[in-house]
Amino acid sequence: MPTEVISDLVTKVKSGDKTFLRAGETSVHKVVIGNGSSTALLNIVFKDTMTAGATHVPGTVTVDGVPQPTYDPVAGFSLNNLAPGASTTVAYTIVADTPVTNSSVTDVGQLTYDINDPSFGVRSITDQTNPFTLILVSGNILVKKSVDKAFAVIGDTLTYTSVVSNTGNVEATSLTFFDPIPTFTSFVANSVTIDGAPKPAFNPAVGFPLPSLAVGQSVTVVFNVLVTG
Repeated sequence: MPTEVISDLVTKVKSGDKTFLRAGETSVHKVVIGNGSSTALLNIVFKDTMTAGATHVPGTVTVDGVPQPTYDPVAGFSLNNLAPGASTTVAYTIVADTPVTNSSVTDVGQLTYDINDPSFGVRSITDQTNPFTLILVSGNILVKKSVDKAFAVIGDTLTYTSVVSNTGNVEATSLTFFDPIPTFTSFVANSVTIDGAPKPAFNPAVGFPLPSLAVGQSVTVVFNVLVTG
């Protein structure tokens, strides 16, 4: 009679519904446990641990779609015995820290169960799921604005410079620059430049697109207003 490698025959597949997670966003993680051996899995206990960056949301555990609000993945909870060929699905929700405190979070489940070995009696086995990693996205845009004059009189031209920087950890896309024109001034048409390139059709009061910014990259927007009093 061949010897069964239980750890290989008991499948433990972890997955999640997202790849990236922003601050405060949630993700549902799922673990499908299947018994491909010829013996029953007894006294099953499921636990789950995560690296820093996210936490489990209390009361979100389901087992085979049935809510189990008192189950705590960190402390662990019991599952029904699994006969040969049977399976069960555990799901729960995690939430990313606010603000984002890490660049990623890795989630690993642990399964402890007993089998009745005809040769050795009851044996306890501990297995782990595959690790599941989520990228934690910090999409921070920093704008530093300055003006070339501290004092002005009617008829003066003021030049505003805004440096827009991507201080997050992912590329910033679909950016729009908007800056209301100050009271007692009027926008000088055709005065907008982006990184020194003229943009004659752009008006900051209406808003205009900016190029995508890689992590750590900046773009400089300049425009003029006339002091009207």
